[in-house]
Amino acid sequence: MKKGGVIFDFNGTLFWDSEHQEKSWDEYLAAHNILLTKEQKKEYIHGRNGKDTLEILFKRELSDEEVHNYSEEKEVLYRNECLKHKMVLAPGALDLLNYLKANNIPMAIATASGKSNVDFFIDKFNLLDYFAEDHIVYNDGTVKGKPNPDLFDRAIERLGVDKAGSIIFEDSHSGIQAALNCKVGHVVIVNSTNSDYSSFELPIITHFDAFDRGVLKF
Repeated sequence: MKKGGVIFDFNGTLFWDSEHQEKSWDEYLAAHNILLTKEQKKEYIHGRNGKDTLEILFKRELSDEEVHNYSEEKEVLYRNECLKHKMVLAPGALDLLNYLKANNIPMAIATASGKSNVDFFIDKFNLLDYFAEDHIVYNDGTVKGKPNPDLFDRAIERLGVDKAGSIIFEDSHSGIQAALNCKVGHVVIVNSTNSDYSSFELPIITHFDAFDRGVLKF
């Protein structure tokens, strides 16, 4: 078993898309006459998987077909919003990915996004140049969403690395809690939205160049 690996959340971490997410969610909620405060959106939506979020929003248990249809309705809005803008990875992300690849450091993505969005990201960012397809772990409906650590646990299992020696990059509060629940060696917060992370005693970066690569010498 390799000593450790690097696991990235995607939305808001490798891809700073928070404005696109907010706009598409606002449009979606308005279409369904659902009113949420900023705090409720942070708690109910960001970082969680689709089924959990939708059952909270619609206040009932949903069938798999309903979850798929409601989710895809929202994600079409999101992808259309993304396409209105230049899509680039987060500041310093490509340099770090190239460094990890050149040094044969195992890396994975663990995202609450569904398959349609993951396919979209793979195409737009050429993610398979850096990540094996099996190492892009997403919400396929079989794992609990964040703040449960299941997505990160699955990523670490697929990489075949030691959990205690691994690093997770996250941005959402529920995702950070999931990373802590995973009990990896290091959790790094990526602050892409000038958010308040005072409840966590963790390193915070606003550019991947600020990450201390000395931590990677497992």
